[in-house]
Amino acid sequence: MGLRTKIIAVFFLAIIILVPFFLVGIKSDGRLTRGYGKTGNIVGGHISEGEVLGDILSENGIGPDQAHSISTALQDVFDVRRCNLGDRWELTFDREGNFEKLAYFDGPMDFYEVTLDGESGMPVASANRIEAVRMMRGVRGKIASSLYESMSGAGVNPELIIQFAEIFASKMDFFTDCKADDEFGVLWESYMDGDGNVLKDMRISAASYTRGQETLYAFYFDGSGCKQGYYDEQGINVEALFLKAPLNYRRISSYYTQRRFHPILKRHRPHLGIDYAAAQGTPVSAIGDGIVTAAGRRKDGLGVTVVVKHPNACNSWYGHLSGISKGTRQGARVQKGQVIGYVGSTGIATGPHLDFRLQKNGKFVNFLALSMPPSDPLPASLMKDFETERDRLLAMKDSLKPGEITVAQHQ
Repeated sequence: MGLRTKIIAVFFLAIIILVPFFLVGIKSDGRLTRGYGKTGNIVGGHISEGEVLGDILSENGIGPDQAHSISTALQDVFDVRRCNLGDRWELTFDREGNFEKLAYFDGPMDFYEVTLDGESGMPVASANRIEAVRMMRGVRGKIASSLYESMSGAGVNPELIIQFAEIFASKMDFFTDCKADDEFGVLWESYMDGDGNVLKDMRISAASYTRGQETLYAFYFDGSGCKQGYYDEQGINVEALFLKAPLNYRRISSYYTQRRFHPILKRHRPHLGIDYAAAQGTPVSAIGDGIVTAAGRRKDGLGVTVVVKHPNACNSWYGHLSGISKGTRQGARVQKGQVIGYVGSTGIATGPHLDFRLQKNGKFVNFLALSMPPSDPLPASLMKDFETERDRLLAMKDSLKPGEITVAQHQ
């Protein structure tokens, strides 16, 4: 065999060997082929919007009869109607492409398997749980640009960043008050498997934010089921009665004023609220606990609007919404921070924004000038227990490494 012939033969042999491994990395319609297991091919992905388990089985070459028997077997240990958007799944096939196993993950630790019985060949299901350990983890760092970019750059889960911002929402607005070289510290609970993989990040246990000479603290405390929440170093609830803003906004496009030129009506008239410019569909939260007194489309230019009555003679208004969240209806109770609708441009509006208004004793007032009423402090009977928990959390938080997630305690 000549040299050229040998080179061509080696080239085609390499293609034959490497193509399957190249295909392992190809994503298609949310699917990720993860590689070869001990006996065959493993394909994984996540439940996407509008998708059901039968779709996944069919799209991966499993016939309707076998797909039905797999789903029926899984139903014995898991209600397939509870399949949620984002749930993870894995399918294992042998070298000939025959089905071997389905693994369905319901949350970070619970998962269900469907395999074939060795004698009958019929699918059988089992419920399983990943062995996990609970750990206290955290990180310290400095603000370089925004809170989100700085904390995510340190490896903090986006959900925890949102928690952090919500904890201090009544004290500062991280969209406008954040400055370079401000310092943050955050400590939270995580569940991890035996290999050190994070299964789920849980609630923040302690947090701090330093700007200049001032440091804001928050420690989670559960006083025997009552007075549950976040308190500063003095035992005062850090969460004021109202959030500082009802949404994550880009900018304030219009302020509270008795005389504003309306861009559509082309005349001056009072603007008794605040316009928060934000992307279409941005979630809008109730600023405080209360009862929904109105939820629907109005005829006064506000479009789709939600009105919430609070226990301190205040009503909050949320106008120009694109939609109202499920369960938000007249008479429903809502909690502070609960999503009640989504930014839109219904009614008389030039673009997507939230028209937010606050009534106090029946009169609209300037929300930005309002002094936020504080929540109640801990009773004296709980202060000793709180101080013990505060000092424990503070010692762990102070032990964290800057810019690097640290395990502070195994629990």
